[in-house]
Amino acid sequence: MKGNTGAVTTMNPQQLASAILMAAAFGLVFSAWSICVVLWIIQYVRRQRQVRKRLGLGGPEAQRSQALQLWRQGYEAQSETGEAKRETIGKRLERLRADAGWRLPAYAVFLGVAALAGLAVTAAVMVGAGIWIGLAAAAVVLLIFRFLTERRVSSRTSLFERQFVDSLGIAARALRAGHPLVGAFQLIAEEVDDPLGSIFAGICQEQAMGLDLQESIRRVADANRNADLKIFATAVTIQLGSGGNLAELMDSLAAVMRSRMRLHRRVRVLTAQTQMSKRILIGLPVLLFLILNIIAPTYMHSFYATWSGRYMLAITIGSILLGTWMMGKLSVLHY
Repeated sequence: MKGNTGAVTTMNPQQLASAILMAAAFGLVFSAWSICVVLWIIQYVRRQRQVRKRLGLGGPEAQRSQALQLWRQGYEAQSETGEAKRETIGKRLERLRADAGWRLPAYAVFLGVAALAGLAVTAAVMVGAGIWIGLAAAAVVLLIFRFLTERRVSSRTSLFERQFVDSLGIAARALRAGHPLVGAFQLIAEEVDDPLGSIFAGICQEQAMGLDLQESIRRVADANRNADLKIFATAVTIQLGSGGNLAELMDSLAAVMRSRMRLHRRVRVLTAQTQMSKRILIGLPVLLFLILNIIAPTYMHSFYATWSGRYMLAITIGSILLGTWMMGKLSVLHY
């Protein structure tokens, strides 16, 4: 008993000093990160006020603007195209596959990404880097996949918007030339590439099979998350039911959508600095952690070998995730 007590007594000061040193280093890094986040939030609030002032949001003239009303209340088109139903996970994955333009099924893509993440963990363990490095490598694989997916969805959404505005002009000219509405849709399907061309080709195929045109347009609008397409479906459905000049309707929708696209581009330019600051604040601690594991593995070994280091590592990961969520919410411009 005395020998054990003596051994514990001789090791306690060293462990206590190591724990105090690690806690001090962690507190310093956490304090610096917290200060950066607070400064970023202050800068974001200032920039948000500047953006609102430059865009004229909240003024009486902006409230009466047709483009801003469609920008802020485009979801009201769902009252005509049908209320959004709760989707299953399979339908959400299929929608994501369609938005990203994947040719493979959604489950095959996600299984491939999961296999890559598992391979990263296995490789890290086999080379002796440890399970924590393996989990970090798997997280990097998942983050890269998410980033590439978001970029692909954003790119296809921008392409869809540009194609849709041009297609409305094609439809207006075709209607003025004497073509029926289905003929104008067929012309769009022939002249415009994917992703918009296949949508109108599907409408024409359903019309040829005897399905009602209004029902086909509603179904396409419900299956797509694009607000412009929902507004288009609502306007065309009302126009077909009440009668009117469809060519002028197409021109009016094209003008409104161009106004929305210009406003959207302006907002993205004004918030680009905020987005960049968010990425730097999120990526800097992760990059520093990986660099320290490469150049000073002995120094970082305490985070994996001791419980105090593991607790601090877990708190750090939680803080980064919380900061990512918070800055992601703050970097979205609300109207």
